[in-house]
Amino acid sequence: MTVKIRAFAMLIALLAAGCGGAGASPDPITVVTEARVPDSSTTTTLAATTTTVPATTTTVDPGPPAPLTGLTGDVSEQQVLIVKLSNARKGRPQAGINEADLVMEVLVEGGVGRWLAAFQTTYPETVGPIRSLREVDPKLVAPFDARVLSSGGQWSIRQDLNRVAVDEGDGRIPGYRRELGRDYLYSLMYDTANLPELDWDGTVAPLLDFDISPPAGGEEAGDVEVRMSTLNRVVWAYDHGRYFRSQDGAESVDADDVQISAGSVVVVWVKTINTGRVDSAGSAVPDYEVTGTGAAVVFRDGRAFEGEWERETQDDFFAFRDVDGNPIPLPPGRTWIHITPLTGTVAWD
Repeated sequence: MTVKIRAFAMLIALLAAGCGGAGASPDPITVVTEARVPDSSTTTTLAATTTTVPATTTTVDPGPPAPLTGLTGDVSEQQVLIVKLSNARKGRPQAGINEADLVMEVLVEGGVGRWLAAFQTTYPETVGPIRSLREVDPKLVAPFDARVLSSGGQWSIRQDLNRVAVDEGDGRIPGYRRELGRDYLYSLMYDTANLPELDWDGTVAPLLDFDISPPAGGEEAGDVEVRMSTLNRVVWAYDHGRYFRSQDGAESVDADDVQISAGSVVVVWVKTINTGRVDSAGSAVPDYEVTGTGAAVVFRDGRAFEGEWERETQDDFFAFRDVDGNPIPLPPGRTWIHITPLTGTVAWD
């Protein structure tokens, strides 16, 4: 900001006059002094002086990034909420999914996908349809110190869950409800206002490596097709910094008719474990090896970065590295991870 200061000068003229005469004895001399002010003919010059005041810069601290998205701003300190969601045809559209910070997509029996949706920045008002747990779920939720919503599951699995998370019930406690208009098996919803108060004083640790700038290299990947199974084929289309999901030839939309999207999409290949169990249709119930290392592709900013995933223990989360061992950071925003059996494929162009 520039401040102008004006200085004014006033000219004051003083005139002095005197008179005298000759003689033997000189008379006393009287001097009269008269002060006069300038008349209208007097010109006063105004001098302008410019003083520059140094600019002040105020830096606003945006605060720490949200632990599951890397986004700064309205960062919540609440506990992570993980919900097991259906992605069967009759389970669509899902409620609350576009508010998730992170989603892990896993196949159950018959090659049908289910989602583990993690919410921490904000809880959706309603979420569902909620489905049952499988053997891999406690292993995947372990790093989050989360509270988990689900609808049933083997007793041994629920025991495993209780060792790594807060089990918020199996669909039979208050808070769960059936939504009219949906097939009964896929109608179980939860209104998060019913979540009980917990004496939780933990903190949510960042689990992923975020960077707004993409790494060097990669291949152009405007369209990505992930085939986790014959019944779970997904297409992601990149547009202006986001990937938009389609499945079975139609856009994937949430219960508000908004297309499901993510800031990045990651495909990790994992080994399938035989549980020895089958469902009522005779399909094998799979489990997966989700610690160790394996192949991975990270899709971000319209490009594909090939490499591997690494997860040393169950308490760690997935880390992604390129073929030279350098970290592949993710862009801030929602991350969608396809946990894909070795028989699954991915293609992009």
